[in-house]
Amino acid sequence: MKIFYTLLLLLSICFAKVQAQDKKQTNILKQEIVWSAETLENIALQEGMAGTFFGKYKQWIICAGGSSFPEGKPWQGGKKYFSNHVLVFDTFSDSEKEKLSLIYQGTDLPESLAEGAYTSLPQGILCIGGQTPEGVSASVYLLSFENNKIQVKKYPNLPTPVKNATATTLGSAIYVIGGQLADGTSSNQFLKLDTQSLEEGWQTLPEYPLAVYGSTAVTQQDGEDLSIFVFGGRNRNKHDATTLFYSNVYAYKPIKNKWFIKKNIQLHNQKIPLAVATSTPVGASNILLFGGDTGHIFNQVEKAINSENTALRDSLWQNHPGFQNKILLYNTITDEWFSNGKNKHPVAVTSSFSDSKHIYIVGGEKTPGVRSPYIEKLTFTKRTHFGWINYLVLILYFGGMLFVGFFFMKNNNNTEDYFKASGRIPWWAAGISIFATTLSAITFISIPAKTYATDWRMLMFNMTIILAVPIIIRFFLPFFLRFNFDTAYQYLEVRFSRSIRWIASGLFTFFMISRIAIVLFLPSLALNAVTGFSVYYAILIMSIVTIIYSTSGGMEAVVWGDVIQGFVLVIGALSAFAFMIVGIKGGFAEFWNTAIEYNKFNTFDFRLNWSEPTLWVVLLGGLANTLISYTSDQSVVQRYMSTVNEKATAKSIWLNGIISVPVSILFFLLGTGLFAFYKSNADKMVISNANIDSVFPEFIVSQMPIGFAGLLIAAIFAAAMSTLSSNINSVSAVITSDFYKTWFKNTSFINEMRVARWSGIVIGLLGTAMAIILAKSNITSLWDQFNTFLGLITSGLGALFILGIFFPRVGTISAFVGLVCGIIILYWVKSETSLSFLLYGLIGMVSSVGIAAILSIFIPNKKEIQEFTWFSRKK
Repeated sequence: MKIFYTLLLLLSICFAKVQAQDKKQTNILKQEIVWSAETLENIALQEGMAGTFFGKYKQWIICAGGSSFPEGKPWQGGKKYFSNHVLVFDTFSDSEKEKLSLIYQGTDLPESLAEGAYTSLPQGILCIGGQTPEGVSASVYLLSFENNKIQVKKYPNLPTPVKNATATTLGSAIYVIGGQLADGTSSNQFLKLDTQSLEEGWQTLPEYPLAVYGSTAVTQQDGEDLSIFVFGGRNRNKHDATTLFYSNVYAYKPIKNKWFIKKNIQLHNQKIPLAVATSTPVGASNILLFGGDTGHIFNQVEKAINSENTALRDSLWQNHPGFQNKILLYNTITDEWFSNGKNKHPVAVTSSFSDSKHIYIVGGEKTPGVRSPYIEKLTFTKRTHFGWINYLVLILYFGGMLFVGFFFMKNNNNTEDYFKASGRIPWWAAGISIFATTLSAITFISIPAKTYATDWRMLMFNMTIILAVPIIIRFFLPFFLRFNFDTAYQYLEVRFSRSIRWIASGLFTFFMISRIAIVLFLPSLALNAVTGFSVYYAILIMSIVTIIYSTSGGMEAVVWGDVIQGFVLVIGALSAFAFMIVGIKGGFAEFWNTAIEYNKFNTFDFRLNWSEPTLWVVLLGGLANTLISYTSDQSVVQRYMSTVNEKATAKSIWLNGIISVPVSILFFLLGTGLFAFYKSNADKMVISNANIDSVFPEFIVSQMPIGFAGLLIAAIFAAAMSTLSSNINSVSAVITSDFYKTWFKNTSFINEMRVARWSGIVIGLLGTAMAIILAKSNITSLWDQFNTFLGLITSGLGALFILGIFFPRVGTISAFVGLVCGIIILYWVKSETSLSFLLYGLIGMVSSVGIAAILSIFIPNKKEIQEFTWFSRKK
């Protein structure tokens, strides 16, 4: 018991630390000026610059070129100055505030330039076109900073000289949109330059729908993929020589090579024409528009010039009220606009970039001819207040789980009790337990997030359980129950060999440790993003509680814990959906209308496209993955062995399938509800979250009442812990039965129980350690690698059981070669094709089975195994 007391002590410390971190909740956009006017005047010829090239290379911020009126403003007859200066800044912390330090200044730009397009690349800052004292430029330069010197590399020239264009990057490609030509007319050009094949030069893509200059472009997620969004701009009206200002927004989807119209720039249904603004991505699905000119005064100045009213022109310039000062935000998924405060220093013709933590904005025009002397930093900060009532709900939940573990401890007299509950589990509890085990916290969070961002096409992936249940009961279940195996992998020994059993058990063990890490880490990451929970404390709390109750109470604690957690999941999801509907202006009717209007209920995609979640992909992939999970995953198969007989087990499998249908629909409704809620309440979106998967936890914390938020966070913990407890118990069974008992023949029940409990504790702690490593590493790359590797393993395990049951000619050698070749083929498919990842399980399983079956023609099985195949099932 000492280990349990130690874990309880650690748990209490974690809760104390979490409470100590509790702060007041508020979502604010904090704007902070970090470069004073006096400093900039000393650097940049008496005032700031407009139309500079600006970005970040490695740790350095580079600012190059720009224009100003140092010798007199336009109404004073002053001449426009173009700069070839390059300034390099480094950041440092002073009194817990980040500041900029000028570390380099020189005249390194090959020509004096302003009002060009720019974008940051891993190789440096790319300067594209622009205005020079001699005219419009087609030059493209890459600026980098190495060995305390500016390095300049020439890139392919633009096809046509242009200024006031806009540029962005997507992958390794640079995209340039629109711009003003040398004759003053506007362009609707759309160009692409692949930085990995510069010799090909600029490629022409489908023209931008408008001939425009002074627009702003940014790359951001749209829910399905990365797209290029272009905002506003202006164009000279040929009929009356006035300039048109646009509020139009278009999105370009590279995968479809097509432009799509989006909702115009607007606030409160009032369109806002806007040009020469700047934009940056914020979080996972938002875009910030800063500054810009609405054109109201600009058009008055044009009329004064056209009527040769110099006095009116100069008065309008000198008394200009300033540029657009609202900080505009656009959500790419809901296609909605909202504002988050005002800019302290409204500007136009400014430049900006985002480094994922802050947004930096340099210079620009304060008023016509007058430059801003600032570099401004905008920081999005969130402070969360979870509240003692919500913490009390969590504590009661965790306390309940611990009680379940200690309550059933007295029933564990041997490993048959510990791993199978000696058949004491009712069929309905086993069915709910299977359901709770397969519904992890990743599913609880990611299904609503995916449906919020897209539609219901993935629903049929979950519905395949109904197709799989008859197959599982008819063909697989008898083999797990007839011979009273300790684990599913014991069948592989009697069918093939002990080495195959050990290989399968070893793969499963590593698979489960990795799965434990991911199931612990990803929910903790989402909770941290929206609640302020430390990722590490969330990992430790979930793992410690789960280890205690699953290793103390055994299979009965796991199953009855799953039953409790299943009810918490469903009740929490239903309450969340109810609050979403109540929060939508117009209630359920508006929810339904919004979902219909934006095709959010789209379920059946009959296209023959194997790279997207079309109907054929989700059906085939879902059926294969379901069969793999329900026939080769010990954490599921172990439930089959915990009921009184085969008939009860069949009923539990059917109950799980029946429950999965309405619950899956409920989770898809949650995602659609989130879309409708944030469509109706755009300003309530927490804009700085870096992951769309945070959208449901974000709603829980920011919109759910006190107590209900605690219940929903408990539901997320419950989803994780129901999977974790099953994983820990099943791996403990594998280690005890497939390894320990085969290595040590004459072992006592006491030793077996000791191994069972300690192996569960060790496996849980290993998964916890791996989760903490994930928390300290690059989640993007690690998640991709783990997802790929786990897919490779599970398809091979599923293939072994299909080979054993349906292919009597396949022996040990053929099965092993088929397993290895299937993994190799699946890895090649992942690396070299665009096939949907939903098909990986099917491809790996079919490849392994096919190759093993072919090999069995030349290497037939000589082992007497007829009674362990389907063809002799009735003997």
